[in-house]
Amino acid sequence: MSQSAIVKKLVSEDVAQVALLRQTNCKNCDNCGNCGQQPPEELLALASNARGARVGQVVEVDSIAGSSIRIAVVVWVLPCIFLVLGYLLGGALGLGELASIGMGGLGVLAGFVPAVLLNRYVSSQQRPEFVIRSQTA
Repeated sequence: MSQSAIVKKLVSEDVAQVALLRQTNCKNCDNCGNCGQQPPEELLALASNARGARVGQVVEVDSIAGSSIRIAVVVWVLPCIFLVLGYLLGGALGLGELASIGMGGLGVLAGFVPAVLLNRYVSSQQRPEFVIRSQTA
């Protein structure tokens, strides 16, 4: 999905920090700034800048498909897998129904540990999330 952004600064020769502008559902609205659709602060992201956009230019950006989806799946699926494994482990140990549910709860907590660590690792990499497709101004 393509959206408009303003180049805020050049991080390197081929990477720019961009501020994402409001989505298209705000274009025809005359209630600007008075609804919950507008984020309270700027949404900053990194974008690959192969087109050589300069600071202050309005550009069209596309998100890089796949990478964020894979990470999101891992972050959400790991706790679910650990939930089921915890419940099954409780049953295999001969614990009662309530204790097995408790083991499942502990499994969810255990599943969040690698998910949070993975999320922190990916966030620290500072890779571009978008690609600048065109410059409009």
